[in-house]
Amino acid sequence: MTPPASHERVYRALLRLYPGPFRARFRDELVQLFGDVMRDARDGRGGRGGTGGIWLRILADIALTAPAEHLDARRVAHSLTRPASAVMKTLGLLGIVGGLLLLSVWLPVLSIVPEKFNLGRLVLFNAGAMAIAAAILRWGAGAEWGRFQRSVAALAMAANGWYLVMVVLSADRPVYPVPDPEFREIFNWAGVAMWWADGALGLALLGSRSRARWGALALAVGSVGAFSGMGYLGLIDGELGWLFLPASQVGIALNGLGWILLGIAVTTRRRAIAPTSVAPRAS
Repeated sequence: MTPPASHERVYRALLRLYPGPFRARFRDELVQLFGDVMRDARDGRGGRGGTGGIWLRILADIALTAPAEHLDARRVAHSLTRPASAVMKTLGLLGIVGGLLLLSVWLPVLSIVPEKFNLGRLVLFNAGAMAIAAAILRWGAGAEWGRFQRSVAALAMAANGWYLVMVVLSADRPVYPVPDPEFREIFNWAGVAMWWADGALGLALLGSRSRARWGALALAVGSVGAFSGMGYLGLIDGELGWLFLPASQVGIALNGLGWILLGIAVTTRRRAIAPTSVAPRAS
């Protein structure tokens, strides 16, 4: 007599508490053993407690062994990886610093520091964003992301580089932003390109299964808010300025937070150890 199908369905569902590789290797054998034990119990050969006693022992065994198998699987996965390379850590740290400098816009002291200090802060912020984009290009080469994500990362790198150049050029101008109409127009378009490229990068990375997805979400949302506060649009000076001004400030903060989280993801990412091939020795 075979065990009721409902018993086997419940047991199969409980096996999902084990890691995937464990289930792939032992599921069929465990289900077969379960069926044999349940048949013995229904035939009176299962010892004390009958099927109820067997279920109690099964639940106790799963409660003890499933967590242990998960820990063992994580130890194995950890042993097959190594920390991020020095290059990736450097790029990630630059992104973290850039994000922190962008967040510093909330510090009241910035209103009394020299203007060139603020220009330097923006330069380092853009350099950090470019560093994260470069890290994503290197990361994506390992098949973490596809060609689309790497293309958007390259676009974000170019847009932030454009804005960085404009910031540096504005340092010799009498006022920032400068009154020169042509220069100001180019500067405005550089800002538009930067915020939209940053937002596009955040959207492109949202599907990530790593910790980068939280940075990607902050980057996507924050870039839209920051864009709304551009003086070129005039939204913060209009009737809805009470809405767009705080939205832009929160957006800038989220954008900085996004680069920080992406930087953390880059610096803490572990990479797989490439298998080594051993050439046969000549006899």
